[in-house]
Amino acid sequence: MGLGVVKPRRGVFALVADMTTATQIVKCAARLHAGVKNFDSAEKLVAKAVVERPFLIILDLEKLEAETFRVLNELHKSADLKSIPAVGFVTQAKGMVKPEAEKAGCSRVYMKTEFGRELPDLIARYAV
Repeated sequence: MGLGVVKPRRGVFALVADMTTATQIVKCAARLHAGVKNFDSAEKLVAKAVVERPFLIILDLEKLEAETFRVLNELHKSADLKSIPAVGFVTQAKGMVKPEAEKAGCSRVYMKTEFGRELPDLIARYAV
């Protein structure tokens, strides 16, 4: 009897430097039985996204701005990845990157405090 290939369940991919925020994402996703993979580079996230097709990508525009724009560029260029929603968060001090990120393909950019409040609903909305 041959064993079939078990496809991993789709989850959330994150490019987040702040460990408190990364932990918050994991806890919220776990409540919805969704896995989270956090990456430290755009290249690794995009390579894995091609294979696993996450239902949501969360981007840290506060601490990983350059990497975030690399991810958005790759998502935009790839027909396979274009449909994956990407949301970001930023602090008030770096708020000027919000319109640039949205123009580059970020579905929504939250202020960091708003992101923390909206995270459970955000993950639930895209998990369906």
